[in-house]
Amino acid sequence: MIPEEYRESLQYADYQKEQADLRAKRQETLIFCEHPPTITGGVQWKAQNLRQQPDELEKNGIPLVPIKRGGDLTAHEPGQLVIYPHIDLKRRKIPLSDYFHALLSISAQAVEDYCSVALEMRRDYPGLYFGERKVAAIGIEARSFFTSSGIAINVSNDLSTFAHIVACGLRQFVPGTLSQITSDKLSPRTLAEHWSKRFQAFLDPSLSHTSDIRLIESN
Repeated sequence: MIPEEYRESLQYADYQKEQADLRAKRQETLIFCEHPPTITGGVQWKAQNLRQQPDELEKNGIPLVPIKRGGDLTAHEPGQLVIYPHIDLKRRKIPLSDYFHALLSISAQAVEDYCSVALEMRRDYPGLYFGERKVAAIGIEARSFFTSSGIAINVSNDLSTFAHIVACGLRQFVPGTLSQITSDKLSPRTLAEHWSKRFQAFLDPSLSHTSDIRLIESN
């Protein structure tokens, strides 16, 4: 079973340091977290998808962080569940394409388990959707067949950070949350428990896993 933990408020810069350490050790870990308001730009991010200049974002307490995952701009904020699986694909003999698809499928299954919302995958637009609302964004970094970054699911966040960007460069979709769809106040932590069960079973189908995610207190 992969060790797992939940961070209620994890600064993105702190995750980057931890990510580098895990990669250096090829240490498998499953991190669930919520970030303070942050915008990240993947290797394909475009300036025209930023609705506010970086210095203005900084004044508003929103860092813009270039990172090495795939994709364009996305936003993180409290109430959004961010999932970082650090997995040795080489040792586990999992092709990257299978892993990518598995993260989306597991996320859709976990959401349906938790709140009975059926999200869709779209062939040309990675992520998970409910109609024209994009509820989950995915961006994986895999170096030497060891993964980091992952998937972010909008659970109960207010989407205010998304107002500063064209999320993922997709003007035909709008960000949406599970709480909007269900009209219920939903818990990222509870969704993480459903997600963990599905993911651990993906890695080891014989495993009967009851999620026991360790809560890491914020500093």
